[in-house]
Formats: sequence, C-alpha cells, structure tokens
Amino acid sequence: MQKGRAILGGSFNPPHIGHLRLAVEVFEVLGGMVDGVDLMPCARPPHKDIAHLLPFNLRADMVDAAVADMPFLRCNRQEVLRDGASYTWSTLRDCRKAAPDTTFYFVLGSPDFTLLPSWHRGNELPSLCHFVIVPRHKDTVKDFVETARSFWPNAKERPSSVPDARCMSLTGGGLAYFLSLPRLDVSASYLRNLWLAGRSLKYFVPESALRLLRESARIVDASWRV
Repeated sequence: MQKGRAILGGSFNPPHIGHLRLAVEVFEVLGGMVDGVDLMPCARPPHKDIAHLLPFNLRADMVDAAVADMPFLRCNRQEVLRDGASYTWSTLRDCRKAAPDTTFYFVLGSPDFTLLPSWHRGNELPSLCHFVIVPRHKDTVKDFVETARSFWPNAKERPSSVPDARCMSLTGGGLAYFLSLPRLDVSASYLRNLWLAGRSLKYFVPESALRLLRESARIVDASWRV
C-alpha cells in the first residue's frame, strides 16, 4: 500500500490540546493508511486577520516542543518556505512535489469544508489530496453528503476503508472521509484572552510549549495585545 501522511493545518497561535488530541485521533482512526500526521503552521493565512499572529518560528517551535514525545506527529514548516499568501492549493502542490510517492490526507472541520469554493482553487484540491472531515457544531453525515454533491455534482458515496466513516469519491480523484470524532472545544482566541488577563494556560497548552511562551512573553504580549 502506498504510504500516506495526514496534514493538520492551522495558525497554532498557540498550539493547544485540541490540536494535539485531534492529530492523535486522526492518526489512530486512519490506522495503516498513514505513517503520521504533520501539524502545519500557516505562514500568511489569506482568510484570517494576522494582527494577533505570533512570529512563525515561535509558533513552529511550540508545535515542535508539544509533539516531541509523539514520534508519529511532527511540525511541518513547508509554508514559510514560499513567498506570498499561504494558499492550501500551493502548499499541497509543493508537498506532492517534495514527496511524489506519498498520499496526502488533508484534515479540516466541517465548517471549512463548506467554504472550499471560496478558497483559492478549492474545488480542485481533490486532485492533490484526500479530505478527512471532522464534524463541528451540529453538522451531520447528511450535511456532508449534500455539501460534497453541491461542490462536485459527480460525487458518489462509496465503501469506506476507514472504520465508522462515510466516504465519497470527488471529481479530481480524491476521496472525502467524514469521521465521527470527539471534539475538545478549546479555541486559541480564548487562550489568548486568558494570557492577557494574567490567567493560567496550564493543561490547555503542553508544558513544553508553554515554557516557550513564557520565555517570549514580551513578543507574545506585543502580538496578542494588538
């Protein structure tokens, strides 16, 4: 079987237990389909306000520290190697060029899945990767199927190689898996507000990453108080 790698992108501003637990869950559910999960900090996100964004290297270093004891997780710094906005299309294209024998599984929440047509070449992403969709809010399998068919009219349901997941084949060759995974409802914006209020982030942010935050407190305060 061709080896695979899952990609979990995000700002990781800061990385927290919600990110890490999701990466572990995805790795375990996909089983032998992937040999690990890349946590990929965005460099210049086109759809987000970057006013509060910590410097890339600090965010990446925190991810490195947070996953240091989990060999199947790693920080991928691909996006900082390219100038301009961090479009998912360009990132996945570069990943494919760097590892042409690897099958990529791009992880995203169901709200982002519904926004794909607004992304740069979003409807073409199935030619570069498979999707791993994690339900958020009250999104259901029915919502997933209807969304896939609205974006790719030729999309069809097919047997899933992932236990307890629904699967659809999409135009371009990619598959979309809808997983039923638990969600830790933690937001980075909530953690930033805790920090600015002088409250503890212990147990929300891994201690190794939290140590880097404390060591860079002046930079953190300057970024998060904007």
